[in-house]
Amino acid sequence: MKQRILTAIVGVPVLLLFMYLGGTPFAFLIFVLATVGTHELYTMAKGKHHILFIPVLLGVWAMLLCSWLGVSNWMTMGILITFCLVFGYAVFRFPAFGVEDIAVNFLALIYIGWTMSHLILMGHLENGRLLVFMAFLAMWANDSGAYFIGTWFGKRRPWGAISPKKSVEGTIGGIVITCIALFLMNLYFDLMPVIAPVFIGIAVAIIGLIGDLMESMLKRYYGVKDSGKLLPGHGGILDRFDSVMLAAPMMYYCILLVQLLSSGAMTDMYGFTAFFSF
Repeated sequence: MKQRILTAIVGVPVLLLFMYLGGTPFAFLIFVLATVGTHELYTMAKGKHHILFIPVLLGVWAMLLCSWLGVSNWMTMGILITFCLVFGYAVFRFPAFGVEDIAVNFLALIYIGWTMSHLILMGHLENGRLLVFMAFLAMWANDSGAYFIGTWFGKRRPWGAISPKKSVEGTIGGIVITCIALFLMNLYFDLMPVIAPVFIGIAVAIIGLIGDLMESMLKRYYGVKDSGKLLPGHGGILDRFDSVMLAAPMMYYCILLVQLLSSGAMTDMYGFTAFFSF
């Protein structure tokens, strides 16, 4: 616990500093985190699957670079790079390098490159730095709410094979605390229509839980306790950022949808525009 607290005391201010700086410094941080995360997954998979570290990393970097440059429609170039290199390798190494290996390589690319690129894309939006902070706040609130509510009231634990301590009660508590946190932040900064953070909070809390469970599932499958050792008391980058990695794309597209609905660009035949303008 002492190591965990000390790591948080050092790590959280550094993360907040890069979020505050935004732009290139924040993109650089995401590049570093994604690179380390890719290596962690590469290391975890050893023995069961063969991840081609360089081809996958090049694809991850291409996605992050395109998001940093603000040309998100070019992000599929990362898929193309990894596709060519991985399949080019596979046709010469089959059956030693088979279909499962190919699938795991593309899992690494999407799980790390595509998800984390949305943190950079979010920074390009209006009030981008605050929205990025909101994404992290959502995950911190979700984790804290789920932990305390689950500890005090948790009885039903349906994910025993993956994460025995997670409970339905804790999950609901995490969702509620997330919605409250985002609602209060939006009330202060006025980033979007007042009701929108509640719906975004529900969506990102649920997908954040899935991200957490997914990473736990990968560790169980590969027989490791932590994804890495970079963060004492916390494990690796994937251990610490598993929730926000999946939550970032969800939040990004939810924000775009809210902006679209609020602008009246979509038809109001179902009353959505008036609802989100409340």
